[in-house]
Amino acid sequence: MDAAGNPETHTVTITVDDDGKFTYENPIILADQGDTVVWKCTNECPFAIHIGWHTPVKGRYRSVDGSEIRVTVPKDTRHGYYSYYSYMVAVYKDGKIWTDDPPFIVKPPRG
Repeated sequence: MDAAGNPETHTVTITVDDDGKFTYENPIILADQGDTVVWKCTNECPFAIHIGWHTPVKGRYRSVDGSEIRVTVPKDTRHGYYSYYSYMVAVYKDGKIWTDDPPFIVKPPRG
């Protein structure tokens, strides 16, 4: 949320090199309840996000054409700095599937 309490959009930009090394712009998601997270792959390759089954935004999201993936964090999502949600990124590039698992943390409500 911004200073006025409005939901924000967090964009995670994913790049995978020829050796499968991931680099990110805004890699650690620190979202508020109600915010939207957008993942983009600079390689314009098919990619997928798998958010753990114990999370409120659980599921498998995929982009077969390299377009962005968007997920909104529900307003009743459990929050916490020490128990973050796990998710996995998979990118299909040049006939190979590369994976990584960055953190996704929902911040406590303000006030």
